[in-house]
Amino acid sequence: MSLAKLNKISNYHPAEKLILSLMPIVIIGFCHRVVPIIINIVIFIILHLLCNNNKNAAIKFTLEIAAFAAFSSITLVFDYGVKYCLIIMLKSISSGICLSFLALTTPMDDILYILSKNSWLRDMCDIAKTMERFLILLYDEYHILYDSVRARGGFGGVRLKIINTGKVAGLLFINTMKRWGNIKESIESRGYRGYIPYLKKEFSFSMARLYGICIYVVILGLMVYKY
Repeated sequence: MSLAKLNKISNYHPAEKLILSLMPIVIIGFCHRVVPIIINIVIFIILHLLCNNNKNAAIKFTLEIAAFAAFSSITLVFDYGVKYCLIIMLKSISSGICLSFLALTTPMDDILYILSKNSWLRDMCDIAKTMERFLILLYDEYHILYDSVRARGGFGGVRLKIINTGKVAGLLFINTMKRWGNIKESIESRGYRGYIPYLKKEFSFSMARLYGICIYVVILGLMVYKY
């Protein structure tokens, strides 16, 4: 989130970046050829470089998604062949690059602020904002438990790893439920009125940029349709 706030295009309208990042993922999902996927990957690599995004964060995010896709598609090799799995891998890399671009250029608060203007989406945004804080607590709690078990030699062998991993998971669930109660009490003590207010923020919106994004999305769609 801090990287996104420091990005040089963080003040661009979130709707532009949402369309640019999410629409190619949807279109590429219908693609069965390599060329359009490769082109989309190259385009977003160029965008990452132009925006001076953190390369380590983008690469890590993309590789994690690609590794998950590779692990999930092992059995598909025997049913559909290597080419099909290669396309799945390329789609995963493309999606990872698109999502990392969105994550590194658009703060989550900006997206929720724009979406919360719609009465139909306001409750969903409040839940997402609350869950964001909850996930941070979950992450911190996990590292506290993991470090404490490791300091006591709890992961010294295979048997200990299995046993203590189960214990960590159980304690993590119990402790996070207790933390959720604390979050609820702290929110109510601060005058929570059933919705989370957002500070008004002005964004830089350009019709030229929006037209350029739409043109790219249309061209990508035509390429997928053609190939």
